[in-house]
Amino acid sequence: MALAAPVVTSFEWTIDAARELIRLRRENHDDFEFVPNNRHERIWRTIFNQLFLNRGFAASPSQCRRKWYSLKYG
Repeated sequence: MALAAPVVTSFEWTIDAARELIRLRRENHDDFEFVPNNRHERIWRTIFNQLFLNRGFAASPSQCRRKWYSLKYG
């Protein structure tokens, strides 16, 4: 049985968590480019699961998406 990521209400981004988000977003870049926007939520959920399972960072998919756009656009 796979370990499920927790439900997240708040998450404070550390530099390590932000760097891991950037790395994972880069790894999934082609997925974002070649699927319709309405399917991006699935990709953010994958990134969320990887953040949690690999590093223990518990940011929700929407928190990951918001942080990415915050980093990208300032």
